[in-house]
Amino acid sequence: MASKKLPESTQNLTYKIVQPGFKETVKTIDAACKEQQTLLKKRLAAIAQSGKDFKTSVAALERALNDLSQSLTPLIFMKYVSEDPKLREAADRCETAVDQMRIDIFGQEDLFLALKKAKASKEKLSPEDTKLMDEYLLSFKRNGLELSAAKRKEFLKKKKRIVQLESAFGKELIEWKDWCEFTKEELEGLPASFVERLEKTPKGKFKVTVKYPDYYPFMENAKNIEARRKLEEKFYNRGGAKNKARFAETLKLRHEAAKMLGYSSHAAFVLDDRMAKTPKAVSAFLDRITQRLVKRGKQDLKELLAAKKADLGEKNAKTFLSHDWRYYDNQIKKQKHQIDMQVIKEYFPLDVVNRGMFEIYETLLGVKFVEDKSIPSWHPSATPYRVVRDGKTVAIFFMDLFPREGKYGHAAAFTLIQGNLNDDGSYQLPMSSIVANFNPPTKDTPSLLEHGEVKTLFHEFGHIMHQVLTTAKWASFAGTSVKRDFVEAPSQMLENWVWETETLPKLSGHYKDPSKKLPKDQIDRLVKAKDLHVGVRYLRQLLFALLDQRYHTKPTADTTKVYADLSREIMMIPIPPKTLPEAGFGHLMGGYDSGYYGYLWSEVFAADMFTRFEKEGLLSSKVGADYLNWILRPGGTLEPMELIENFLGRKPNEEAFFKSIGLAEEKELGRGRKPGQELGTSR
Repeated sequence: MASKKLPESTQNLTYKIVQPGFKETVKTIDAACKEQQTLLKKRLAAIAQSGKDFKTSVAALERALNDLSQSLTPLIFMKYVSEDPKLREAADRCETAVDQMRIDIFGQEDLFLALKKAKASKEKLSPEDTKLMDEYLLSFKRNGLELSAAKRKEFLKKKKRIVQLESAFGKELIEWKDWCEFTKEELEGLPASFVERLEKTPKGKFKVTVKYPDYYPFMENAKNIEARRKLEEKFYNRGGAKNKARFAETLKLRHEAAKMLGYSSHAAFVLDDRMAKTPKAVSAFLDRITQRLVKRGKQDLKELLAAKKADLGEKNAKTFLSHDWRYYDNQIKKQKHQIDMQVIKEYFPLDVVNRGMFEIYETLLGVKFVEDKSIPSWHPSATPYRVVRDGKTVAIFFMDLFPREGKYGHAAAFTLIQGNLNDDGSYQLPMSSIVANFNPPTKDTPSLLEHGEVKTLFHEFGHIMHQVLTTAKWASFAGTSVKRDFVEAPSQMLENWVWETETLPKLSGHYKDPSKKLPKDQIDRLVKAKDLHVGVRYLRQLLFALLDQRYHTKPTADTTKVYADLSREIMMIPIPPKTLPEAGFGHLMGGYDSGYYGYLWSEVFAADMFTRFEKEGLLSSKVGADYLNWILRPGGTLEPMELIENFLGRKPNEEAFFKSIGLAEEKELGRGRKPGQELGTSR
């Protein structure tokens, strides 16, 4: 096991604040983007010419790149949150230009030689500095610096084209506008609050979009099967033929680039720098989980199909389709567990959930969250907060929680300013934002969250804490700059509080009378229903993970056919005909390529880490302090396994994960692995 030694402390320092004004125009973004790139080129030229030791090469490069990021990231962020399409276009141009410039930087032989010279000097460095040097050298090598000049040129051309395709793919999804028009009768089953907020067409019909705040409630509650089928088809066609073509070209280029570096596939290239290390290890991991889930998944589908038959009759319910499962899952929840999510929603008004969530995080992590509207923001609904520790502001974050035109359509945590130790000894004050799309308040009701949305909020806020409570010395290791297959674990661990009878009352309060908490019998039923159809839900995650690996271990693929075949094989539910689901799979073009397995991989560690809180107290400030010190603050300064082992005091295992999803008693273990077998020793 790793030795229990924290990285060098960066506590009790003066925090330096860099506060973006968020008053950008197209001209200011274009000008700043050009100016910062020009400045960076000058600094890089100086490093290449005179860099000879750690300070003049590695540290200088780190400072130069971080200064670029600090200047431009808040501007690029406008691509995801601005209501102005021209501003989004300018931010997109800047993001693409910066991403391509980074490829050029790590393709510069003179910079690589300067860093190699520093490495050869064998000067005595701290562990953090040594790790930074090694990570930079690895980045150069993974960007083709050990190829011949001609091959390097070809390699960099492929990488730049990939950046263009990824940017265009993401932009297509952000800008995508599609909807269905339904009559009042076709909306039967939807709550009145949902119907009231829908936009009406000139013909008096109701417009239901493919955006999440419309799509999920509709698919869970609309009784009309044909209406659900129509919306599902629209949803599965997001991104369209253009994104399908972009994705296929990207897969081809990724594979070719990996082969040029000597890897068998893009997956092999990516995983070489992850916890998992190899596609074989990922395959074995997914195989173990699949074998535990298949039996439960078949049982779930049998129950869901029976519910459909009871509803529509044997003749009209011969198969179970993708537009069925959310609806019948919700109906069974109501019937079997007497849980009506629309009623439960009334106990989760956003302001009450936020207060309760803040209280829990404050108790665990020893901080305070103070709303401060004097801090400039990009939109009136994006609320700024200061993070205060020992009377000192140590970070800033924003809550941008409601949908609007052109806004990023998922839920995510964006780093705006990375924490890092400055040359003058001050610490750069970190800044981040949650971006989500919860139901906005209406004239009669505040924003009300489904329990799943409470979980989403907890998860994303966990990312925010990881980002802003960092004390990493270098920006490259700050916050969520960790191995991609570990990055979800800290937030997944913190989701557990939305299922606990001790903490759920803190998060609830009826919107008409916040003193009325979610009743205990409702809490008990909600917790009991947690594992309802767990087989289908996790087989869906396995589908995505296996799909990702299948795409990225082959040179080419009929992307739609692969998706359709795996959906039938793994989830046992066909995709809607004449749809292109891969065209809307943003994760695989947004940083999770060959890494989607990481959600399940990290959830195993998250479940195991939670066992300490279960044993020592859900609101234990002592365990919370250990979590802060070992999991959140170091970021990527130490390897994930070292952080986990030191927090747990032992090696992690899979037992808690299977217990958490209700499969602790299953006997199908797969490949002879026993419950409790340690992780990290056989990969």
